[in-house]
Amino acid sequence: MAWLPPSVADFSSFFNRDFAYAPEGVPANDLDYVQPSDITRAINEAVIDFNPGLYGSLAQITNIFMYLAAYHLVENLKNSMKGIAAQANFPTASQGAGGVNASYQIPERYLKSPILAPYTQNGYGMRYLALVLPFLVGNVSAPGSYNPTPSMVI
Repeated sequence: MAWLPPSVADFSSFFNRDFAYAPEGVPANDLDYVQPSDITRAINEAVIDFNPGLYGSLAQITNIFMYLAAYHLVENLKNSMKGIAAQANFPTASQGAGGVNASYQIPERYLKSPILAPYTQNGYGMRYLALVLPFLVGNVSAPGSYNPTPSMVI
């Protein structure tokens, strides 16, 4: 059975506590809430970035995809709040305000990768990276997946 991207309802159910969805009786175009069209757009953009053939079971594929779609949703919402004033920022290595400072370092291998660096911009992208990186490095096999012979492993 081929994998299909989740629906808006699947996304809303998976992230039932994460986003402000419109309650019953609120007009569908109330911009104080995440709209079904926002989720559809995020899912469509995530499909462009996603290769389901890299992962194991259909459940694994869908869970990983959900975080990629959530990453796109958050980035789209951040950009829409700023409109034409939206700017892209590089990941922050340190911040300070008065006598309070916070510093964190995103691993260099993510920051130097033009593919992985954008996902460090929000928590959903970081969770996506945490889920996807084991499939991108080394020899990983999932139950029922294709196992190459040692001579085929790069």
